Amino acid sequence: MNRVSLGELAYPALLAEDHQAPPVLYWRGDLAVLDRPRVAIIGTRRCTHYGRQVAARLGRDLAEAGVAVVSGLALGIDGAAHTGALAASGGAPVVGVVGSGLDVVYPRRHARLWEDVGSRGLLVSEAPPGAAPEPWRFPARNRIIAALAQAVVVVESHPAGGSNHTVAAAIDRSVPVLAVPGPITSSASAGANRLLAEGCPPVTHVDDVLVAIGLNPIAPRRERDRRPPPDASGSAVLVAVGWSPSTLDSITIRSGLSPTDVAVALTHLEADGWVRGTAGWWERLAAN
Repeated sequence: MNRVSLGELAYPALLAEDHQAPPVLYWRGDLAVLDRPRVAIIGTRRCTHYGRQVAARLGRDLAEAGVAVVSGLALGIDGAAHTGALAASGGAPVVGVVGSGLDVVYPRRHARLWEDVGSRGLLVSEAPPGAAPEPWRFPARNRIIAALAQAVVVVESHPAGGSNHTVAAAIDRSVPVLAVPGPITSSASAGANRLLAEGCPPVTHVDDVLVAIGLNPIAPRRERDRRPPPDASGSAVLVAVGWSPSTLDSITIRSGLSPTDVAVALTHLEADGWVRGTAGWWERLAAN
């Protein structure tokens, strides 16, 4: 673990110029990662499968384009973005900004992810060793995420979610904020959809982000959906599921099919990778 104080030569210039620069910074990894293009991907811990997929794909595509993905290593969107970026073939390293001492892994479920970020990118904190992940540290942590980013992308955010702190910090620093559109029936997308209504640019493809930070769009991928196409009943059920979590009863009503036919169709759709059932709720899956 390394330590540097504001004013010392090794202190990152990006943060030294910030009006809320941390007096002391602790890090593990390579500070040179901050010389790369950098984009923050943020969002709710209580994300949907849709949000997790989008965050992972954006993380992967940005890393493959040479952009360092910055996030807070939290559960949900943060972790998905970093996981996607680390899975990229020959991708850029990532930046994790945490709200505890670097020797206090939080959440514990991300212990391996912390290790990967620190060894293959950069892990930073203003909290001293041994500092617990107290609630007040996370809004403070979010200003560092905003200060390090050339753009902030909100994937999913509840109306009063913690992402609002990062968005406010980005706006305060004139850092562009972009948002991923989500289903209007999903509370997890309410915050992102509100940002879109307020004029933030939408993100529907990695190129939207690359252009926002002054980079050229990437060559389009030639991706083919390899899942077997659903039959007539499966197609009706897939439309009824939509893009937000749905119950069996609501799917049955929307599809106009019998409960038995819906249950059979969902079983086949899940086996073929079109939907996923969790605790009585069904979600539609995007192509991998």
